[in-house]
Order: sequence, then C-alpha cells, then structure tokens
Amino acid sequence: MNLIILIGLLHWRLGMKRHEIRGFLETKGIFLSTGTISNRSLDFLLLFKQFHINKSREIKAFIERKGCMILHMDGTNRSGGRVVFVLQEGIDNMVINADLIPSEAEEHVDPVLLDFKNSYGSPLVVVRDMAKGIKLSVKKIFPDASQQICQIHFLSDLEKDMITEYHKKLKNSIVKHKLTSKLKSLRYENNGSGDSMIKRIQDRWIHIAVDHLLFPVEKRVKWMRRPISYFIQYRRIKIVGDLVKRLVHCDASNNFVHKPLMELHESLKSVLEDSKVFEYFSIMEKVLQWLDELRDNLRITRQNNLNDSKPTDFELDEVLIKINEVLLKIRTESWKLEKQYQRIALTIIDAFESHWEELFVPDPIVKGRNISFRRHNNGLESSHRRIRKGIRERTGKSETNSEMEQFGDLLAILSNLWNETYQKEILRDVVDIGRSLSPFVKDLPRLRQEYRETRRGNTIPIDDEERFSILENFIDVFENNELDSVLISSLQSILEVEGCSEIV
Repeated sequence: MNLIILIGLLHWRLGMKRHEIRGFLETKGIFLSTGTISNRSLDFLLLFKQFHINKSREIKAFIERKGCMILHMDGTNRSGGRVVFVLQEGIDNMVINADLIPSEAEEHVDPVLLDFKNSYGSPLVVVRDMAKGIKLSVKKIFPDASQQICQIHFLSDLEKDMITEYHKKLKNSIVKHKLTSKLKSLRYENNGSGDSMIKRIQDRWIHIAVDHLLFPVEKRVKWMRRPISYFIQYRRIKIVGDLVKRLVHCDASNNFVHKPLMELHESLKSVLEDSKVFEYFSIMEKVLQWLDELRDNLRITRQNNLNDSKPTDFELDEVLIKINEVLLKIRTESWKLEKQYQRIALTIIDAFESHWEELFVPDPIVKGRNISFRRHNNGLESSHRRIRKGIRERTGKSETNSEMEQFGDLLAILSNLWNETYQKEILRDVVDIGRSLSPFVKDLPRLRQEYRETRRGNTIPIDDEERFSILENFIDVFENNELDSVLISSLQSILEVEGCSEIV
C-alpha cells in the first residue's frame, strides 16, 4: 500500500514520468516495469476515489454545519470527446463529485445531479455555464435552486462571434500584403563583417523590430480564449512604423540610405495605408474596449482572470449600477458611429438584458445572513487548466486530450488531498492514509473493470482483423436465407449479439 501511494504521489502530484519513477525506485532496491508503475498509479486514483465516496457522511455533515451550499458545476472536453464533469462546493472549493460523461446533454447530466441530490441534498444556488442541457437538468433535479450563469462563460460566448468574425477579416486583409514573408526575409540579411558599423547595428535593430512584429502571429496570442494575433500585430505595426520613419529621416539627414530599413518601411507603410485593415482593426479595438469595461466592473479582467477573487469583492448593488452605466455608455457611443458599431452595441446590450436575472442572482439569505458567492466558475476552470498542464508536462501535448479523458475526473477528486478545508474537515480522523485506503483494496478488481468499461467508448470490442470477415459472413448468410427465427439467431451469433431470436 505504501508503494502504491508513493507511485501515485510521484506520478500525479510531482509529475514524474514512468521511467523516472522506475529509476527512482531502483535506487531503493525496488524493480518494477513501466507497465506495473502505470497500473499502480491508476490503483492509487481508484482507491482514493473510493475512499472519498466512503466519506460522503462526513462531507454531508460538513455541508450541514455550514448551513448552506453553493454548487459550482463545469465540464471540460476536447471537440467531440467525452466530458470530465465536476461538481464543486463553492465556498471552500471542495470537489464533491466528478464523472466522465458522453456530453453535457440533459440525459447525461441528470444521473450525476440526482446522485448528488440523494447524497447531499439540494444547493441554494447553482453556478453553471451556458449549456442548455445543464440548465434543464438543474431545473429538473434542483427546482428550488437559483441558477447563476458563469459570468466568464457568458462574456466568452458573447464575444466569440464578434471577435472571431472581425479578426478573420483583419487577418485576411493583412495577409494579402505578404507581410510575414517580407519580415522574415529581413531577419538575417546584410550581416556581413565587411559592412560598415552603422549598417550592422541597424541590421540588428531591424532584426529586433521584426521579432517584435512577428511574435503575436508566431505565438498565436489570444485575448481570453479568442485569437487576436493580427490585432496585436497591427497595433505594433503602428508603433514600430513611426520608429522606422524616424530612423529613415535620421539616415536621410546624414545622407545615408540603408536598403533593409527602406524595405521594412515600405512593407509597414503598405499595411498602414490599407483602409480595410484600419477599418477592421478599429472595430475590434472598440469592441475590446467595451468588453474590457464590462469585465472590469464584473471583476473578471484579463489581469485577474486566472486568480480566483473573493466573493466579498462583489457588491451586487454597486455592480448593477456600474454595468447599467457601461451599457448606457456603449449605446450612446454607438449612435455616434457607423451602423456596424450600432449592431455590435445592440448585440451586447440584448445579451445582458436577456440573461439579466441569471447573471445577477441575489445573495441567498440564511438565518438573516447574506451568503456571498463567486459568480463564475473560474476556480473549476483553473483546476481544469492545472490538470491539463500537469498531463501535458508529463506526456506531451499530443496525449493531453486522451489522458484527460482517461484520468481527468479521478484527478479532480484527488485534488481534494491538497485542499486545506478537506484536510481539516474530512481527513481529521485520518492518521495513516495507507491504512485508510487499505479497506478498499479488495474492491480493486471491480473498480478496474468499471474503469475500463467507462473508458472503452462506443467501439464494439472485436479484434480489428476479425471485423471484415464478420461483415462479409453476415451478408453471405442474409442473401441466401429467408428471414426466420433461425436466421435471426444465426445473424446474431455472427455479430456476437446477445438476445432473443423472436421476430418482432
């Protein structure tokens, strides 16, 4: 048991790779294959999850002592993949449950929420994302709970179409100038030792300027979740363009002409004089300005997006006044601008008005006391990011999504082991974690089997080399026989299907 715990902590907490763990254990006289290390690290996750489930009575007592419950729920997945769906107690960030489900559709969320309700009761408030399936499921399972939509998800969904649409137009307009290839050609030219000192130092300056201009595109800079590489690049082009012009004037005053500098000047000038580029940049600049003002007043700016703010920082009445002021300002500004700005402003205002009650759920009152809560799922989002980052560092980017599906829900539950409240309230009677996990060792065969079945997916478990012969045999038998119960039984046998042979 101590070895299982050691391997689990080395692998999941310290991020050590299997061969690194094997090397470490060999220094202690323990010789295991990497496959065995994989199995034991999985056993650790399965045992801790079972231990956590067994602590449901203590978790429920903890919730009852607090006198209220705010429930945050959020899922993470790759496109088309299954969802790691996590339920978190919102005041102390304790993960209550996590599961792997096919999607966030109502029929898949229902069982998870019903199991939670049967174990812990109903929350006062549910903080969720914009998914329709989750909304319907919460309304059905927790009919008396208020539903607060995550403000980060709301703004992200709101800005998605606007940012993506105009950034694509800006990108296409800049790409037409073939700026990237022109800039790259200036990085290494004219660095010969025979050149004059002034040429060599200007070449160096040009190289640094090019690196500065290409960085947003090469690193695919994002604003929150949306790519804005070419927006950032154009903003840099305007600033660097002025510096280049000043340097050209300096050279001219000294009767000096440097060809690479003139090429850089012309390349930037062609982009800066393009009216379409400027138009799309201006629209994005105004949209981002409006959204930034809204984020500032919701306490979810770019500066603190990854830092979970305290619920007490959010004074609802004050925020409502500020948001109304910003929306009025956006409307007024848009009237002075072109119609496309007015359409964007109307989209923003309509979105807030249609979701107003879900965005600003009043603080629940328990025994005369206001219960402040976080109006976003940033704590869960940050947890998802930490898990993904740990997996990526351990396995590489290409394996992150598949590893997240394999272990994400188990790792979410394991994160409780480093939660101070969980340690104090749920683990207070645990002296030796090994002894606490030992009673569940007898369940490992069943837990492993359930784990494999959950992760198997929709593929029918038939060896690939046998599949074509099964398909072919089915057609041969079907073509040459009349449909009767014997034929049905025979076809079921070919397909390895269990069931009765009655014709319905």
